[in-house]
Parts: sequence; C-alpha cells; structure tokens
Amino acid sequence: MNANSIIQVKDLHKWFGMLHVLRGVSFSVSQKEVLVVIGRSGSGKSTMLRCLNFMEEPSSGTISVESHSVTAAPGLRIDRQQVLAMRLSMGMVFQEFNLFPHMTVLENVIEGLRTVKRIPKEKAIPMGEKYLDKVGLLDKRDVHPIRLSGGQKQRVAIARALAMEPKVMLFDEPTSALDPELIGEVLDVMRKLALEGTTMLVVTHEMGFARDVADRVIYVDHGEIIEEGTPEQIFDHPKYEGTRMFLEPIRRVQEAK
Repeated sequence: MNANSIIQVKDLHKWFGMLHVLRGVSFSVSQKEVLVVIGRSGSGKSTMLRCLNFMEEPSSGTISVESHSVTAAPGLRIDRQQVLAMRLSMGMVFQEFNLFPHMTVLENVIEGLRTVKRIPKEKAIPMGEKYLDKVGLLDKRDVHPIRLSGGQKQRVAIARALAMEPKVMLFDEPTSALDPELIGEVLDVMRKLALEGTTMLVVTHEMGFARDVADRVIYVDHGEIIEEGTPEQIFDHPKYEGTRMFLEPIRRVQEAK
C-alpha cells in the first residue's frame, strides 16, 4: 500500500445473483485528497462505496484502509476484526439521514461515541457540540429531527460521522434526497471540510462541486472505472466517448447560461 494512501482497492468485484455490478474496480485515496466519483444512476457507484465499509460484502477483491486489509473471495471467510477496525477509520454519510427521531440532535451525534467508542456522556457531549458547531447547528442541539429541514438533517448526519473522528469521510449522494434550495448548505459544509484537509471519497451528481472541490475525478460506467483524472481533464478534455456523452448535457447547460 502506498505510504500516502488511506484507502486502496484492488480488483473489486460484486455480484448480486447473476448481475455483475462491480467489475474489477481498483483505485486509491491519498491523505487529504478529495476523490469524487461520477457516473450514471445504476453504474455501481454507491455499491462501490458500500463495499468499502462492508455494508455490502464484496464478492472478491482486496480493500485496505490504513494498516488494515481484508481480502474477499468465494469460500473465504471475511476477517471481522479487520472489518470493524476499517469501519472505525471511515465516516459514512448516506443519501437518507438515518437520524433517530426520538433523540435530540446532540444525542444523535454522540450516540456512536457512547455505544461504539464507550466514551462517557460527560466527555461525549463537548465532542458532539464541537462538531455541531462545525456544521453550523450548535443552536439546534436540543431539537428533535422532526423540527429540522432536510439540509439541517444532513448536516447533523455529517456532524455525527465527524464526531467519530474518522481518517476518511465517505459521502454517498449526500444531496440527492434534498430539495434544490437546501443542497447548497450541505455542499458548503463539504467544501469547508475539503479546505481543512479532510480526506473525502464522494459519490455525487453535483458536477459543480466535483469540478470545484475534487483533486481527482473518477467516471464509472457499468461497474468499471472508465476514466480518471483532474477535474479539468475529465470535464474539459475527456478521453473516452462514454465520458463525453455523460457530460454533454452538463456542458450544454453551462453554455446556455
């Protein structure tokens, strides 16, 4: 594993029955890098992300996160201790917010600290408040999720993931469930995290974010990485026809402005 890599994925495959969703995916994420994954719906982007923390068990391939590594293969037993260690290194933000409705915002944020890391409540509370402040929601600490907008709920979900102090943040279409007017507040938090040097792997349809914030962009199609490069290379000078066709509608919208 490259000394500067936090995540390294080699020859990752995922089958759902007869459906071959991931077809030999290999990539790495370096420390403080923002890697953005783009592609059509159903191309395997979210499955790839879910395989990284074994929410979906890979059919085959090797996933390494820092010093921990797990190899999957037919008939091979997965090392659950390594999986647990890898999960603790990664914070995950989903399309849906998955907040506990009966808990306050602060209680949601510190739940993982208390149940997974076994941190006492009196020590967890200031940690939770720190990350709520980071996402601009400290004033909502005692509110229940039902009183929040979708954008606020997603920012709480980001604070919850950050509170675990992971080495890398995974974002799976974090704005796809939001109304258009609420998307900006979530992307602003993600931009701030990127500027602070947070290592991030982001699956998104927000091409403006990908162009502005990514260090590197990967285009996925039919479970394969078709092209990767800097945002300028991918958006302005794509090499492959599939990438060009995917980006063409975006280019037309930009030219019409």
